[in-house]
Amino acid sequence: MAKTNGEFSAIVHTVLEKTPVRELLGSGDAVVLERIARGGGATAWYYCRTGRELDAIEGRLSPGSVTSFYFDARIRRARYSPQFVTDVESIIVKAGDAFVGALGEDGIEINAEIVVSRDDLMETMSTIPRSSELFYGAFPARDNDGAAAVTVTLPDRDGVVRAHPH
Repeated sequence: MAKTNGEFSAIVHTVLEKTPVRELLGSGDAVVLERIARGGGATAWYYCRTGRELDAIEGRLSPGSVTSFYFDARIRRARYSPQFVTDVESIIVKAGDAFVGALGEDGIEINAEIVVSRDDLMETMSTIPRSSELFYGAFPARDNDGAAAVTVTLPDRDGVVRAHPH
């Protein structure tokens, strides 16, 4: 994933300031899903609690990506437990797969995997410290109701919004 430069980060900041994201962060945290343009299905996930973290995330986003901020409980936080395993297995049965991620050391990036079975979940969990803060749920849609979710398509480096396969 290409890192953005300061000029592009300023474009991202301007785009996000036109959305209710910063205001919604005043009422709660968000899980952020970036669908990377021309990334062959690649994604990046972030956890955002404050405007300062939003500023840091802005500098990590890629040109042309579709970025969704989820403020509701569609993606849950938990610690590892038998209930966590049961919940993820239930999501797999209903949706066919589940998103499982652990909060990184920076407190912002979520190291995410898609799991499709209990064995897959157990293999993923074998690489994550049991004390990690976990995130999980069905892979979320690109919702944009302005309250529970906000989705934006970021412009390319030249400031133009283009359609990209995501």
